Order: sequence, then structure tokens, then C-alpha cells
Amino acid sequence: MRAAALAAFALALVVPAAARAQAAGAVPPASRLAVVASRLLLLPAPGCDVRYSPGSLDRAATAQEWLCELAAGAARAVRRATPLEVLLLTRDEWTEARLPCDYGVPCRVAPGVMALPAAGDPGTVELWRGVLGTLPKLSGTPLVGSVDEVASLAPSDAMASALAARELAAAVGFAVDEAWMSDVLGHLLFLDAARRGGTGRGEAMAGFWHAVRGLPAPSPAATAVPAAAGRPPGVSLREELQRQARLFALAEAIAGRAHRIPARQLWRLQEKAGGTLRAADLRAEWAEAFAALEPGLDPGGPPR
Repeated sequence: MRAAALAAFALALVVPAAARAQAAGAVPPASRLAVVASRLLLLPAPGCDVRYSPGSLDRAATAQEWLCELAAGAARAVRRATPLEVLLLTRDEWTEARLPCDYGVPCRVAPGVMALPAAGDPGTVELWRGVLGTLPKLSGTPLVGSVDEVASLAPSDAMASALAARELAAAVGFAVDEAWMSDVLGHLLFLDAARRGGTGRGEAMAGFWHAVRGLPAPSPAATAVPAAAGRPPGVSLREELQRQARLFALAEAIAGRAHRIPARQLWRLQEKAGGTLRAADLRAEWAEAFAALEPGLDPGGPPR
């Protein structure tokens, strides 16, 4: 069941990435990233540019599909356009830029800009097989790389879409009093954008997160890992994935069968609270959704 869900996700969303690397506040040294980015090729699109390493055009084109769908869908949902950009880097380029995340894990490098692996390799296979216990099963023969190497890109892309959607939630003006709420808002934006896009990515992503949520909780030793961009210190990849899976489920319950973001209600709650969306108000407004999650469970805490 879990393998089937991972497979469905991989078939619908094996995404890449690329974009300008310039903004102030970048996590890695800006000069190193700028040097690497200057050698990349550009696949332009309004609000969703992709800058990619030579030889990864197919992955760049696939990435741009979901990136543009997310950016455009979110803009229609909240009536404010916010550009997203992605850098699609090889392992050597990743190392040269000194990104603070392991290769194979999406990395936020500046506001609205993320780096993603340009290709899978034995290292990404080992990374994600160790985290998930299994890799998505792909049909057909990839144009570049082995089946496992291509499959190892899918978990990275799932995390990337969550990161990008969270960036959008903050950029359009949502302000929250508890950090986990930004993830829920991001998942709501993704669900609404996928519904508007009509490509089936929403169903594929749901299958992926549902499968991840069913994984056993990581051992205490597995949580002792360095912090990465977008992940708190001491949180393992599996733990973060399961946290996101739980928050995705909460967003699904709030969005309902129509998969619509309740934007008007959210803005009203934020305005009523003086400009900050409060967790207590969110719980009161969607009490049934929170109750279904697991009684008494902290949405933003580690899995139990």
C-alpha cells in the first residue's frame, strides 16, 4: 500500500528545479552561489523561472510545471502574485556552492528561492532508502540515470513543494503566532493550486503524505542530526517528513472535499486578532479537523 502510494506520487511529480541565486539573506555565501548560478541555463516563465545545470533540461521542464502551477494557483486563491525560483544543481555544483543541506534534500537559499538536485545518484538512493525504507517504483526506463536514482528525487520534490508553498503563505501576508501554522497554510495553498491546475498532483501528493504518515516513528538516535535549512536542529528527515504528513492531513481536513483554501475565513480571523492568525482561533474555527488529527496531539510536534 505504502509502495503503491509512493509510486503514484513519483509518476505524477518527479520534479526538478532552477532559478536566480541573488537575493539578500541567502543562507549560503552569496558570492559562491552566484558563481555557480552564473553557469546555469535559464528556462524562463512568468513567476516561476527555473535555472538548471546543462544536461538536465527534461527535469527542469517537469519542475517548471509544478512550480508554475503552484505559483499561479496561489495567486488566484489569495489574489496576490508571488514569484518562485528554483536552482537545479549537480552534486559538484551543490558542494561548490556550500549549501547547508545534504545533496538530495531541498534547500532554501533565499526568500522564494530553493535549490534542488539536478539528478539522482547512489548517494540520493542511499539517503532516501534509509529514510523511507523503500523508494517509489517507476514504470518505464528513465532517459538519464537508473530507475532508483530517478525515484530518489521524488521525496526531495515533495519536501520542496511544501517549502515553496510555505514561502508563498508568508509572502502573501499571512502572519501566524505558531510556526507550524505556516506549514498548514502552505499545504492549503498547494491543495487549492492543485485543484485549480487539474493535473492530478493533489491526489498524488496526498498519496505520498499518507504513506509517509504510516511509517514507524524514527528511533531516538535517528533524531540526532545537524540542522538543515528549513528543519529545526535535532530533527531527522523522517521525523520532519512525518510532521509535514500530519500537517498535510490537517490541511486536507480544513480544505474539505473541494480542496479549497478558506481564504476569506483566514483573513477575517487574522484581521480580527489584530494582524496575526492565532492557533487558538484556528482550532476553534476548525475544531473537527483538529479533533480528527489525534486528540491532544501537538500539530507541530514530533510524531508519536
